[in-house]
Amino acid sequence: MASYISNTFRVSGLVSGIDVDQIVSDLMKAERTRVDKLYQQKQLIEWQQQDYRDMNLKLKALYDNVFNMKLQGTYLKYKATGTMPSGASSDNYFTATAGSAAVPGDYTIKVVQLASSAKKESSGSISRVLQGNPLDLANYPIDTTTNNQFIISVDGIEKTVVLPQKRYDGSTGNTLTDLKTDIQTQIDKLFGENQVTVGLNGSSLTFQPAGAYKPSIVLKESPTANVLESLGFQNGDYYKINPNASLRTEYAKFTNDPFGGTANYTLSFTINGKSFSFDLSDTGAEKDYSLNDILEKINSDPDANVNAYYDSVTDKVVIKSKDTGISSSVSIVNTSGNLFGSSGALQIDTADTAYGTNAKITFNDIYIEKTTNSFTLSGIQFNLRQTMTDTATLKIESDIDSVVANIKGFIDKYNETIDAINQKLSETRYRDYPPLTDEQKKEMKDSDITLWEEKAKSGLLRSDPLLSGIINKMREAIYTPVSGLRSDMDTLSEIGITTGGYWEKGKLYLDENKLRDALTKDPNTVANLFTASSDDKNTENDGVAVRLYDILKSGMDSITEKAGGGDYQLFDNSILGKQVKDISDRISNMEDQLLRIEERYYNQFTQMEQAIAYMNQQSMWLSQQLSGMSQG
Repeated sequence: MASYISNTFRVSGLVSGIDVDQIVSDLMKAERTRVDKLYQQKQLIEWQQQDYRDMNLKLKALYDNVFNMKLQGTYLKYKATGTMPSGASSDNYFTATAGSAAVPGDYTIKVVQLASSAKKESSGSISRVLQGNPLDLANYPIDTTTNNQFIISVDGIEKTVVLPQKRYDGSTGNTLTDLKTDIQTQIDKLFGENQVTVGLNGSSLTFQPAGAYKPSIVLKESPTANVLESLGFQNGDYYKINPNASLRTEYAKFTNDPFGGTANYTLSFTINGKSFSFDLSDTGAEKDYSLNDILEKINSDPDANVNAYYDSVTDKVVIKSKDTGISSSVSIVNTSGNLFGSSGALQIDTADTAYGTNAKITFNDIYIEKTTNSFTLSGIQFNLRQTMTDTATLKIESDIDSVVANIKGFIDKYNETIDAINQKLSETRYRDYPPLTDEQKKEMKDSDITLWEEKAKSGLLRSDPLLSGIINKMREAIYTPVSGLRSDMDTLSEIGITTGGYWEKGKLYLDENKLRDALTKDPNTVANLFTASSDDKNTENDGVAVRLYDILKSGMDSITEKAGGGDYQLFDNSILGKQVKDISDRISNMEDQLLRIEERYYNQFTQMEQAIAYMNQQSMWLSQQLSGMSQG
């Protein structure tokens, strides 16, 4: 950036009538030629930098692929197939994945027992049965001849219950039992049998789920002919606790009061020796805590090492150890309040410690126990799903398809990379198309600029020695035999990977049948052909992938040294980066110089204007003198 600033006040051509600005502009165009050439030189280097970096990205993609290709596990792949005596898959009982350490062969396996967590859970539903106020039909009969409707919602589905029109007064056919039965009949018609049970507790009607699944139940007033209040209920009465509501407001919905019917609002207990205490009093830190808040605190404590949750399906709380196996346990001691214990709000017994179980299998008739359902045995990863009465057969065999797919992927990436590099090395250089200056771009259409710059950018890496050296080393790594292997499988061509004609510049081709034969015959040698590695510097002992990996690493480092690592570098100390900086400094200095030259031109024209003005003044004075003499 130019640092010179002119303070000259310019008044151009007022006396002479000359277009000084245009003349100076034309003069400066000639002066700017040298600066424009520097800008063009800088642009060419920046384009070349970008081309190098693009090539480095191509090499990096191949480098990442080759990293996997130099690993033994890429070639020593096996597949596991489990079969039941019936011929069906054993996947319902267990899955098996063979690793590179697996040994091909036939095995037998039977899942006797699954590993489990230690678990404690509520002995029954923790929500209080929905119960109405006591009814006294003898003194306060219920007449449904006019008001005989109320709304019941089961898991959010609302239906209107319409009772038969009669007078429930305790007489025969009109008793509390008859009322209960009539309500049950109507609900069964609306929701189906065994969904909601209507009962009697003394003289009070009750509503609760009929089965193991515990849906929410809400009673609501009917907008017409409402009978709900006469049945002993208020609008909005509901069954099932809300685990997200404050325990202080929700306590009455539990079968057993969490606070034990006292004003002591402190709940304290230990789980696996870890103490917890919650103060839900009016001034307590946890006064607004819900059941889920307490369970989340338990879950987040690593010392307790359990997962606790409210199961809305069964209306129970479950506490399970995070680990499985016989060493996992859950022990609970209730110290204050009435949250735990067989008669506590959560109905979780605290008398005994619960323990988990180990997984038990027979593997080739050998009895084995594991603490988890996922484990590795003889190089095979097992995931147990359920126990079995029969014994399954497990076959481990070479997974040639996966190995072939990996090698195909390598060949595709290799060919893609050398095609890109060869294209750059042979790209035509159009020297008659230098980078455009800003002035030139102003006079051209965008489409013309694009076409021009395509040619201007072309060929900047033509016959580049750095890229040529990298690709030549890559070809050599492909062609050269790997020492120490059997002589009929020490080159890629002997396992079906060959190169095309010289005009294809090293492109690889695959004879898949030949590769499959080699993998079937000697998979270990195929693996070593790619992955062999020696401690010495003799690359003849290295596998093809190991050689390529080192060549690509060195090549990328060399390109980075020359062109830099990309746009996110704070300082570009590469060879080309330094050249760009040097040219930028020269441009800055030259821009300063041009400003001085421009100011000099303007100063010269200003002096000319002043001289003309002086001459005009002298001419006017002389004319006035001559005019005066003639008049005298």
